[in-house]
Amino acid sequence: MNLTNPTNYTANVPFVDINILANNTLLGHATVKDLYVGPGNNTNIPVTAIWDPATLGGKKGAAVGREFLSQYISGWNTTLTLQTHNGTIPALPALGYALSKFPVNFPTPRLGGSDPPPSDGDGDGDGDDDPPKKEGPHFIEDATFHLIGSSATFTLLSPLRTTTLYVTSINATAIYKHQPAGKILYDVPFAVPPVDEWGNGIVTPRLPVDWSFGSVGYDAVKRALGGSLKLGAEAVVGVRIGWWEQEIWFVGGGIGARVRL
Repeated sequence: MNLTNPTNYTANVPFVDINILANNTLLGHATVKDLYVGPGNNTNIPVTAIWDPATLGGKKGAAVGREFLSQYISGWNTTLTLQTHNGTIPALPALGYALSKFPVNFPTPRLGGSDPPPSDGDGDGDGDDDPPKKEGPHFIEDATFHLIGSSATFTLLSPLRTTTLYVTSINATAIYKHQPAGKILYDVPFAVPPVDEWGNGIVTPRLPVDWSFGSVGYDAVKRALGGSLKLGAEAVVGVRIGWWEQEIWFVGGGIGARVRL
């Protein structure tokens, strides 16, 4: 965390706790211990953040947390809110309460990796009106489809900087011009480590594809044999980090897909 102290005073604070919210719903909290604040800029302050929507926000918190994570990995613009509370500085509950009237909103940091191709309007990458809110790298960076083997591999960009997450299940549909090209059902867990220092992700195992024969989407894939095309994707994905598991949705457009035999 970086913060600016506009006064000429310094402060030593043994403990600070701040709530983390999205859509006015408590999803977690951030804690700083042994905080020293000098005049002007204070940079690289270590913060411990706890994500626990179900416990802190109940059923509503769990739903808002799932929605937030789903939008985040889909590359949408998302915002978190930091807000103090009575226990922010245990010795000064009145100060924490007073400062709670001034919540701070900030954009969630982007996924790593390179910028995607320009969007075209509706999120499916086919050239007709993808919404501008879907910017920045996506969880799915690119794909390779194999027609004869009825399989596909994907390059994934993890949103985490230091921790490996696991994909535990996939229920996904590849889309071209609003029409399905094929469906993937897969329930063998695999690891998605953080991106490397160049922003590169990992390639998934080969996933089985159930082609939508006779559809506009499948015909487009066949015509792209030996080349590539842009596809959209809609999926429900199971993820696990440590003991925590969650199903989230993913909607992405402009995914570069190579087509091979």
